[in-house]
Amino acid sequence: MAQDKANKTFNLLSEKLIKEHWDFYPTAGSRIGHHQYDGRLPDLSPAQNARRVLELKSGQKELQRINSKDLSDAERMSSQMLDLFLQRELFVFNDLKPLENNPMRHIGYLNVSGYIHRNYAPLEDRLRAASRTMRQVPDFLNVLDKALVKQLSSYLVEMSIESYSGMAGFYRKDLAGATNGITDFEVIKEFNQAREAAASALENFVVQLKDRGNSGPEGFSIGPKLYARMLATGEGLDAPLSHIAAIGQTNLDENLSRIKEIAQSISPSRAITDIVEEVGRNHPQPHTLISETQNMLEDIRQALTDFDVISVPSDDRCLVIETPGYMRYAFAAMDTAGPLETKATESFYYVTPVDDSWNYRQKEEWLSNFNYDTLKIISIHEVYPGHFIHHLHNRYGEKLPLVNRVATAYSFTEGWAHYAEQMMLETQYGDLQPRLLLTQLLEALVRNCRYMCSLQMHTGGMTLDEATQFFMENAFMSELPARREALRGTFDPGYLNYTLGKLMILKLREDFKKEQRNAYSLKRFHDRLLSFGGPAIPLLRPALLEQPGKSAL
Repeated sequence: MAQDKANKTFNLLSEKLIKEHWDFYPTAGSRIGHHQYDGRLPDLSPAQNARRVLELKSGQKELQRINSKDLSDAERMSSQMLDLFLQRELFVFNDLKPLENNPMRHIGYLNVSGYIHRNYAPLEDRLRAASRTMRQVPDFLNVLDKALVKQLSSYLVEMSIESYSGMAGFYRKDLAGATNGITDFEVIKEFNQAREAAASALENFVVQLKDRGNSGPEGFSIGPKLYARMLATGEGLDAPLSHIAAIGQTNLDENLSRIKEIAQSISPSRAITDIVEEVGRNHPQPHTLISETQNMLEDIRQALTDFDVISVPSDDRCLVIETPGYMRYAFAAMDTAGPLETKATESFYYVTPVDDSWNYRQKEEWLSNFNYDTLKIISIHEVYPGHFIHHLHNRYGEKLPLVNRVATAYSFTEGWAHYAEQMMLETQYGDLQPRLLLTQLLEALVRNCRYMCSLQMHTGGMTLDEATQFFMENAFMSELPARREALRGTFDPGYLNYTLGKLMILKLREDFKKEQRNAYSLKRFHDRLLSFGGPAIPLLRPALLEQPGKSAL
């Protein structure tokens, strides 16, 4: 009886606190599938920020009043997820302060593509929502401009200029055809006026940004104290940074040793980079890239059944389509429907085609990144059994509390997808495919370098040039993509979470296997793992293990 009362109290409170989150971040509510939030940008003014901080602190006090011992196991985990969720947001407000020092954290609010691309309502209504959003862009940027400190890292400024200029181009160019087929002149007029005003505001904001990048190249590091808090509040991981770094270095060394062994088995006398170039030449043609990717997915999907890897809880398929113009900086991406979406429930696997204006050499260089082996690894990460299967379990698997759908952890989401790359090659799917294994290890090494460079750039004084060199030496990258990877680390210290999440899942799997003994199966582990949504992985250990131990790493 006491448990029922406590569960009810918690569920009502969690719904209230998540609604408060969406009320402050309406774009998050809209993207998750609550379209009453359409057409709104967050108000990041000082008064509203102060109000939100008080709201979060009040929510924490309300949550603490509920005795976790009175909750069921499921509600107890949800309560822990909600607690971390509130801690994380307070940490961002009070400590990271991105409104003052990291413009890259805010560009995503301005993306209106979901209104255009997802058919959840008549196009006229979605265009009106997009127009309302874009009309708010000038005021939004004005608030951001006033909040930003006068001097920022030139690297952060460099990336911010690229991103905000790109969004201006998206409004002006990519959205130019969004009204095709619309006969309501007022809708068209309103939309075009809104996107032009927003694009102009973005261009003016870029000019203001340029004046802030004169403080020298450094200044992006958050320092060891905040880094440790980032992992504690974001990923539920409370471990010494020295321990985290040592485990990451060990995994990097293991993968470097392994890739050299595989390269030797393929061709003893050739350099790894030569073999990689050879693998790159075996790729689809421009006109077959989409169709061959779609066909490849069915082969990988069948392997999940053939090798008893994981339950596939739905016959739903994702659609392989060309990446929208505004996103073509990425080779590929998965766009799943919001967890609470009821109408536009389709998922899209974006694959970026060659540009018709490119010459033959440029097209070949681009397609080499979509060689058949790399395309398989990317598809495992994005689709089967990576992000898309995770999405299917969230939508069609065990009914999940709202908290478990909302308060997800970076390390779980990307850790699962990155773990899937390695795990699939550990099954019979990887048998007699040394080039595929080589490709998987190359992808792992890029994530290993993110892990180590994030730690060193933000806690150890590593410079951007040193990070660039680290990627070149340890992930066999050329200078330009290596620098791009290093630049990401200046504004996204959390990009260590791909490898961090994978390593925590691997340790959890090993511990689960030891306890289950003869009852263990890979499928059973994966189904249990995904049945909780996307919690911080340390929270999963007491749920899956009788002896969870003290450390998730």
